[in-house]
Amino acid sequence: MPQQTNNGLQTGQAPWRVALATWLFFYLSQNILLLVGLNAPDPLSRLYKRSFYRATWILTALDAGFFTAMPFKPLWLRHVLSLVFSAYYLVFADSAEEKVRKTRSTISIEQMRTSWEKVHQNPILGFVSSLLRPRLSVHDIIHVDRPSYSSDLPHIEVYRYYTNPSAAFADHDTILLQFPGGGFVSMPPPCHEDALAAWAKHTGFPVFSVNYKKAPEYPYPWPIEECFDLYISIIQSNGRVLGLSGEKSIQVIFIGDSAGGNITAAVTLKILAHNQQLALKINPTATLSSTSTESIPDTISMTAPDRVLATAKNPLDSLLPVPIGLILIYPALDFEMSCWMSPSQLSLIRAESNTALFRSSSLDSLWQTKDHLSHASPLSVVPDLEKKQSLWRRALGLKPTLKQRMADRAHPIRDQIQTKEAWATARLAMTSRMSFFNDRVITPDLMRAMAILYLGPHASPDFENDYLLSPVHAPEDLLAHFPKTYMMCGEKDPLVDDTVIFAGRIRQAKRKYRQDSPLDQDYPTHDGVRVKFLEGMSHAFLQMMPFLPEAHQATKTIGDWVVELANTSHHVKSDHHVAEIITKSNN
Repeated sequence: MPQQTNNGLQTGQAPWRVALATWLFFYLSQNILLLVGLNAPDPLSRLYKRSFYRATWILTALDAGFFTAMPFKPLWLRHVLSLVFSAYYLVFADSAEEKVRKTRSTISIEQMRTSWEKVHQNPILGFVSSLLRPRLSVHDIIHVDRPSYSSDLPHIEVYRYYTNPSAAFADHDTILLQFPGGGFVSMPPPCHEDALAAWAKHTGFPVFSVNYKKAPEYPYPWPIEECFDLYISIIQSNGRVLGLSGEKSIQVIFIGDSAGGNITAAVTLKILAHNQQLALKINPTATLSSTSTESIPDTISMTAPDRVLATAKNPLDSLLPVPIGLILIYPALDFEMSCWMSPSQLSLIRAESNTALFRSSSLDSLWQTKDHLSHASPLSVVPDLEKKQSLWRRALGLKPTLKQRMADRAHPIRDQIQTKEAWATARLAMTSRMSFFNDRVITPDLMRAMAILYLGPHASPDFENDYLLSPVHAPEDLLAHFPKTYMMCGEKDPLVDDTVIFAGRIRQAKRKYRQDSPLDQDYPTHDGVRVKFLEGMSHAFLQMMPFLPEAHQATKTIGDWVVELANTSHHVKSDHHVAEIITKSNN
C-alpha cells in the first residue's frame, strides 16, 4: 500500500503534467479578460474582412518569428528556428504584434528584407510555396544589355515565366512586363512568383519580371531609369533581347504592384514626355511657348508599335511606342505623406464619386472614412457598434425604457451634422495614410523608412512637381495620352487615395482633351480607366495567396484584364498623331 501511494505521487508529479498545468495557468492569466469578454475592443478586427484579418495574423506571426531568429547562426539553424518561432507566435498573437511593433519602430534595411523576402530566403517555405504554383516550361534568368547611350552601366536582370510548350515561347508578340513591388528596397521577382506563375498560366503569354536595383544601394531615380532602358532595349530589338523571335511588332503590357506601380506609371510618363520632347525637334511650330513638357501641345498620343520611326544609332532619336495597357495594383503614387487632403483632391473625389468608375457599394465605407464626425470617435474608420442591452435584461426579456432609448440616441457630435452625406460638403478630411494609420500591413514607420531609403541622403525632392517621383502630380497633357489603365486596390489600404485620385485625374485629363480638341477624330472616345476595389482588404494581398482565397480571385481578375488588353489592342484603331507630325515635318 505505501508503495502504491508513492507511485501515485510520482505519477501526479509527472513533468509533462506540471508543464501543461503551468502553461494553462499562464495562458489563462494572460487571457482572462478576453475569455470573460472584458478586453479592450480591437477596431481592426471589424475594419477588415475576416479572411484578410486572419491572413495578416499569419503574416504577423511569420514576421515575428523571422525577426526573432535573425541573430542565430549558422544559416540552416536560422531557417529552422524562424519556422519554430513563427509557430510559437501563431499561438501567442499578442506577443507577435508587440514584437513586430517594436521592430518596425526602428526598422533596418536588413529587417525589411528579412520580413518581405521570407519565401525567397527560407528554403523550407520556398519549397512548400513552389508546390502550389503551376508548372513552368520556361523559368530562368536572363541579362539584358543597356541601350547604346548607357552601355557602360550594369546589365539588367530579368526573370522569365512561361507555362505553354517552350517551343512556342519565341513566337509571341504580346508580353507582360512586371515591375515588382517591395518598397523600392526589397522583394526581387521570386517573391512574386505565386502571382507571376498564375498570370503565365491564365494568359498563356510570356511573363517577364524585372529585378531592378534596389535602394539604398541604388536610390531614386535609378530604378526608373533602369526600367526605362530595359523598355527601350525591348522595343529596339522587337523582343529579341528577351528570347523572342523579333519578327513581329511587339506589344507590351506593363504591370506593377505597390512600389512597382509607382515605377510602372513613372516609366510610362517618361515615355510620353520623351515623345513630346522629340515632337518639338520634328515640328518646332507645334510648340505653345516653351520646350518644357508641361507646355508642349497635345500632338503625340498613344503611339502604336508600327508607327515608330526607323531605329537610329541612338534609340532616343526615335519615337517610342506606348504600352498597350497598364495594370496598377495598390500603387504608391504620391510621396507627399500629408495628413490632410487638399481642396483640389477633395473636389476631384466628389466629382468622380458619382461616376460609373467609382460607383460601388463596396466604396461606401471608403467615403465614410472622410466623414470624421459621423462616428463616436473622430478617429474611427469603422461603423459604430450599436449599444446592446445588458445580458441580464436580455435573459429576462425586458425591453429598454424610454429614458434608455433617448439616452442611446444622444450623440453630441452627430447632433451637429447630417451624417449621411456630410463628407460631401466637408472641407476637412484626412488622407487614407492617416485614416488607416494603424494598418496591419503597411504602417507609417515603414512608409517613412522606405521613403528615406529610396530618396537617399543627398536628395532634395520636389514632391508636388516631380511627377516621376509622385506620378499622381503628372501634368494633364501627359495624362491625357495615357494608355488603357486598370487599377486594383483594397478599400482599407493606406494608399487607396492614390488610386482614386490618379484614376480621376486621368479621366479628367482625357475629358478635357476631348473638349479642347473636338476635331481630333482619332482620339479614343473612351476613358480607358477601370478601377476595382476589394472590400475589407488592405495592402499586399497578392503576397497572401497561400492563405487568402480572395487573392486568387484578384489574380484571376488581373489575368482577365491582361487578356482583354491584348485582344482589344488588335481591333482598336490607333491614332495618327505621329504620322501627321512626320508628314508635316517632311513637307
